[in-house]
Amino acid sequence: MIRALLRYPFTGSPRVDAVLVGGGCHLLAVWLPLLPFIAVAGYLSRVLAATAAVDRIGDADRPGWQPVGPLLRDGLRLVATTVGYLAVPTVLLVVTFGGPLERVDPTGTTDGTIFLLGTTLTTLFAFAIAYPLPAALVAVARERSLRAAVDPSLVGPATRDAGYLVAVLLTAPAFALAVGAYGTLNAVALGFFVAFYVEVVVAATLGNATGRAWRRRGLVDGERYG
Repeated sequence: MIRALLRYPFTGSPRVDAVLVGGGCHLLAVWLPLLPFIAVAGYLSRVLAATAAVDRIGDADRPGWQPVGPLLRDGLRLVATTVGYLAVPTVLLVVTFGGPLERVDPTGTTDGTIFLLGTTLTTLFAFAIAYPLPAALVAVARERSLRAAVDPSLVGPATRDAGYLVAVLLTAPAFALAVGAYGTLNAVALGFFVAFYVEVVVAATLGNATGRAWRRRGLVDGERYG
């Protein structure tokens, strides 16, 4: 399972075109910020849909970049879903850490307790709001409709699945490590390609976990909003 997952971005023929093109899009985004990231989001949408449709990641076909038009539309839907889900947690964290808690001295006994409780509760609440995001992204990728992002019959069952929880908890630190190493690796122009590789692996993990959660609950994937 893990081996198939780590090899997934290089499967198919030609073997490395996805990583080369994806890393190139990240590099291009240095000068042209928006369009390359939408293209990458579109490709990740195809990865989510492909891996959600199979029980084992090794059985999933690695998607291609063509045709470009539908790829960009898929990317726009993923970006819109991400912004919609993360808007509230982002505002909550910014207001908390840049507002009331900014005036609290964390080194004091009482203030330290307030700071610890405030940051912990805020972070947990923000995580709870953002937790359904991967399931929403997979639903949008599979159904190719923004309405799927708020469909409780798709998002709800996935978020209550233990496999989905494990996938989210495992991919979050992996993604954080990749972000932390991004700047260092870019010194030798590798960060762009490593970042895309990690994005594909994370998308494959979350897509597969969500799809398996749906099937365990007898849900059938399909074009429900076409």
